[in-house]
Amino acid sequence: MTNPQAEVARHWQRANECMRSGDYAAAIAEFGAIVEIDRAHPMAWFALSSAARASGQFRSAVEHARSAALGMRESGRYDGLNDLAQYLQSLGETRFATHIIERAGWSRVSMHPDEAALLAQCLGLADRHGDALQLLDLAFTRHAPTPMLSYTRAMTLRHLGRGAEATAEFERCLALAPDYAAAMLMLAGHDVNADAAGQLARIRTALARAQGDTLQRAMLDYALFIHLDAVDDTSAAWTALAEGMRIKRSSLDWDGSRDQADFTAISTLCNAEFVNANAVAAAEPSAHTPVFVFGLPRSGTTVLERLLANHSRMASAGELNDFHHQLCWEADFATPDLLDPRLLEACTTIDFGALGQGYIQRTDWRAAGSTHLIDKFPRNFFHAGLIHKALPQAKMICLVRDPLDSCLSNLKELFAGEFYPYSYDPLEAAAHIARFHDLLAHWRTVMPGAIHEILYEELVRDPARVMRGAIEFCGLPFEPACAELDRNAAPSATASSSQVRQALHSRSIGAWRRYAEPLAGAAALLRERLPAEAFAAPPA
Repeated sequence: MTNPQAEVARHWQRANECMRSGDYAAAIAEFGAIVEIDRAHPMAWFALSSAARASGQFRSAVEHARSAALGMRESGRYDGLNDLAQYLQSLGETRFATHIIERAGWSRVSMHPDEAALLAQCLGLADRHGDALQLLDLAFTRHAPTPMLSYTRAMTLRHLGRGAEATAEFERCLALAPDYAAAMLMLAGHDVNADAAGQLARIRTALARAQGDTLQRAMLDYALFIHLDAVDDTSAAWTALAEGMRIKRSSLDWDGSRDQADFTAISTLCNAEFVNANAVAAAEPSAHTPVFVFGLPRSGTTVLERLLANHSRMASAGELNDFHHQLCWEADFATPDLLDPRLLEACTTIDFGALGQGYIQRTDWRAAGSTHLIDKFPRNFFHAGLIHKALPQAKMICLVRDPLDSCLSNLKELFAGEFYPYSYDPLEAAAHIARFHDLLAHWRTVMPGAIHEILYEELVRDPARVMRGAIEFCGLPFEPACAELDRNAAPSATASSSQVRQALHSRSIGAWRRYAEPLAGAAALLRERLPAEAFAAPPA
């Protein structure tokens, strides 16, 4: 008589050996044998999904990940909850991720405080910031605080707009771990004036103790830049920023030729015939109208999103990668790269009607009854032609900022992971920004009128006029609240979440001039590549 547990163990061992050797087909067979023995084995389904994803099978990866979530719910085996929730979110399965977190019943389950922090981060990514704070506060009542728990609570309070409480929580985190670089960087960006001298001394002490070119050291350099920039010590500030950029850039496997190849590939695919030759019917009248807001990162897209979201018929979903996930579903190809050549090749044969309908169905729960849903993912700019082909009823709004201000705003942001890899060298950033403007000109040519362009400088100087045009472009009547940024009290989880709590102002226009000398090469490149009208007029 066979022992099911022993049989599972044998299949598991063989599957892991296959995964290590890269034989994903064999691994899929072994993990599949496990779920035949135990249909509610969540980690076996999880492993089966991972193997399918590694082999490029997106649909199978998603379906097996959903089975893992259902298996976790049915079996009550919540070991690996954090890993599965994060994995589900990476596949765009946010509803399944939040569902299993809720079903785990954290109020009844004892967990390590850092596990609670990770679960709270997952809830935050689903815009469930209030629930995330509830979980974190519960963890604080049951455990001694850890730096990670305190840091996550500070970030959650920041996203919720509870600024003073966030500052105090960052300080508690740093009392627990004086060299916690991420907390120093986030506190500097959140509240640079809160005991500025104390913050600066703490950063310098941590830098003196830092060893090697690590991400922690880069975070400290960026934090130092923020403080020195705030007191107009621009020479020392740039020295700190340049060192942080150097460290981050050295960790990235990226080059400008690949960047250029990506821009060329998407513009070549999306010619006028391709983007306009579609017979895609608009979604049913009951479905929401997608409003895609995009542009370069740190160009004011969050400001625009929050102004739009003040409209009574607009809901905002924040930064979604759902169009890319739905594209992967239709192509049945798993890749994190928006412009993966194999994914673009699949675009010549996929059903764009199904792509559009799938996106609507994927996101409709976020609309919550609103007629319009904002998707503010800056990198959707690359997919504008595909969006137009799949969702002709969608509204696309591109925010455009002075190229040199965009260059500085990108350079002074330490982005998470490998996002925006061009942004750690002035010349590389300038070249990318020039390509952005070239692609925008391409979109104007192949689909005139499909993208409503807004100049950042005009938005902050005359918000009522500019927002009236944007709202009417979306097919809605203008509402005065759409010109008042500080009317929006909704959570914000972007890099500018502290800044967007303020009223609109024009202080950042022309900010690059404070660093004109180190940006001279970038300025020359941009002025050579772009027409004069692309640059904002100097402030009066």
